[in-house]
Amino acid sequence: MRLEGKVALITGGGSGMGKVASELFAAEGANVVLTDVNDEAGETTASSIGERAFYVHADVSQEADARSMVAAAVERFGRLDVLYNNAGIMPLDDGSVTDADGSIWDTVLAVNVKG
Repeated sequence: MRLEGKVALITGGGSGMGKVASELFAAEGANVVLTDVNDEAGETTASSIGERAFYVHADVSQEADARSMVAAAVERFGRLDVLYNNAGIMPLDDGSVTDADGSIWDTVLAVNVKG
């Protein structure tokens, strides 16, 4: 297993590509700290992976949450080897990007760029 003994923190790990990444990292031997803003999805994913994973609620657009998720990983596993920045949003399901106001773009940039 390529990641045996490594500790990986995966943002947006509760669903979609983040969920798959969390499962694959664990299958390759990593201990996985997965974060998400959706507690139900995050807890369900961590539970389905088992002992190698645990869930931490974190909004990557918030600096305090980012610091807390790293601290939780180090506290639980003693170190952090891999950071997989997967969290991302695009809240304009059916709208045009030209319809988005400044607050939407502030949120998108905070999560997708800063987070």
